[in-house]
Amino acid sequence: MDGSDHPWQMNPEYSASYLRQTKWGDYRELDNGEWETVWRITFRPGYSPRRDVDILDDPSIGFHSYLRGSTEEEAELVVISQEHSASAVNYPATYSSFRIVNDEVADIQQIQGLPRDWYPPFR
Repeated sequence: MDGSDHPWQMNPEYSASYLRQTKWGDYRELDNGEWETVWRITFRPGYSPRRDVDILDDPSIGFHSYLRGSTEEEAELVVISQEHSASAVNYPATYSSFRIVNDEVADIQQIQGLPRDWYPPFR
């Protein structure tokens, strides 16, 4: 066996060319010990909110997200969490928040200046 018959070597899906380096939102610890993360979102041309919109609340993990409108095509997804913003417990709720914004508010074009498809679950 020369190693060429292993699935990871034959399947181009597993190529490093599919890896994308993403940027995490800006985060800070609040005075009360919670964490705030702010994600910059750019929408495709059309509607975007100019007021705050609640997105996701999950008290079981101490997670709350809302959209803070700013301009016609830009907004910020603000996440308040009990654990550090990059804690694995917050990943599913954060990516669910992106999906909710995209599906129920307006089509996301970019997150943190990068294509939305670079962030799960848009793939």
